[in-house]
Amino acid sequence: MKKTPQHTMWTMGLSEADAGLLAAHAGSDYRIVALPPGRAPSALEMERDDPCLFWLTSEAWTAIASQREGKSQHLDLVPRVLVLEPGYSREEIERALDSSFTDVIKPPLTRARVLDVLRRAVETRNLYHDILRMTREIFLEREMLARKNDTLSFLVTFLTRATESLDPAEILGKVREDLSLLLPVTAVHGIFWPPVPEGGALEAELFVATAPDCPVNVQWVDLLLESARRLGNAPVAGYRVTHVPGMAELLDATGCAVDPGQPPVPGRVILMPLRTGTEAMGALAILTDGSQTMGKDQAQALDSAMKHLALALKNAMVYREVKLQADHDALTRLHNRRSLDERLRTEFERHRRYGHSMSLLLLDLDHFKAINDTYGHLAGDAVLRELADVLRNSIRTTDFAARYGGEEFVVILPHTDEAQGHMLAERLRHRIEQCRVQHHGVQLSATVSIGVAGFRPGAFANVEELVREADRALYLAKANGRNVVCTMSGCDDAKAAG
Repeated sequence: MKKTPQHTMWTMGLSEADAGLLAAHAGSDYRIVALPPGRAPSALEMERDDPCLFWLTSEAWTAIASQREGKSQHLDLVPRVLVLEPGYSREEIERALDSSFTDVIKPPLTRARVLDVLRRAVETRNLYHDILRMTREIFLEREMLARKNDTLSFLVTFLTRATESLDPAEILGKVREDLSLLLPVTAVHGIFWPPVPEGGALEAELFVATAPDCPVNVQWVDLLLESARRLGNAPVAGYRVTHVPGMAELLDATGCAVDPGQPPVPGRVILMPLRTGTEAMGALAILTDGSQTMGKDQAQALDSAMKHLALALKNAMVYREVKLQADHDALTRLHNRRSLDERLRTEFERHRRYGHSMSLLLLDLDHFKAINDTYGHLAGDAVLRELADVLRNSIRTTDFAARYGGEEFVVILPHTDEAQGHMLAERLRHRIEQCRVQHHGVQLSATVSIGVAGFRPGAFANVEELVREADRALYLAKANGRNVVCTMSGCDDAKAAG
């Protein structure tokens, strides 16, 4: 049977008879500690004994009251019982009430009075403990509600910002910022892949928060590729890496993360799969500082965030694919005529505004109809694709290549004068001349004629005049035997090797 704990009562100044009567009627549930008169008990003594009642006489209280300023305010927390002595006055009772005594007992001290005081003291103590317990429960509930509110706020912010953009790199940059509200995140790396048929291989796109020459870059790439193989249940046939510095907290001058550039150390990396339905479409590698353990609420919030993120990224990738199809030629994967017209007008106005030079190349495959008539249209398609690959691999990232229509192609060369444009056109002509295309056992080759028009401030009223000059230069190249580069100033008879 569980033993009821003893309660402590203090006494001060009571006569031996009253002290004995109190001890007799209180019983074994109470321990009585008699304090010497004239000295207020310290806060340390009160914490040690935790008294439920303090019995004292008027004389004892008067002695203590003289010390109260700055020394015995803690006694206000203990219920006090004033035991009046024979010959008490009305003023003593009034002072006792003013001093917040719980009870005032007139002489003589009797069993009934003692038990009544003890009963009310127990009721008060129980009420105090009930209020304390309820207060604690309220604080716990408020804390839980605050955590849930923080989680909800995090998810609303996360979802809103994840759907503000259709650029996967920009979305992931925001993800690192938002996850920092939940965890001590220092960098976020990601990998995504489109659906593949059963038995197929993955073509993955990686977004890495470190620069290509950062020493730990290879380790992060390997980690992401391994997660793709495991989650996608298929080998990775090819992948492309995009380096996004905004996905890391601190970067040095080379683009390496100062602390996030640490290798993927176990205990600091959280790998989160991204799924749409039951199908895995990617994964995040979240680098933390390892300073805290993730709680249940954080784990649930992170899981919910990843579900929202997977949908946002899937929409972004679908949008990008649709936009790619809308802006690019299906056969060559170069920009199409519509995107060319938009870009050409933008570049023309920009270069005219700032007085910069620009060149335009117009390429046409020589005798392309003969290839189609002799080997078929599939062979012609293979030649067009090979020419597009040469263009893609030969121009700068700032240049713009597009299929103009049929067997004609256009290249926009920003900040390039006509002489420089002619040099690049000659290199393109030479490389295309050297290409060989294998098609069903037949080796095909082709040449191109190229017209070059250089934009000069004040020389053209609009972009159509620039295109017409490139077209006239191309016609001149055709008239001069084809497989040459011409400007309106003439053709270069020497076909320099690029």
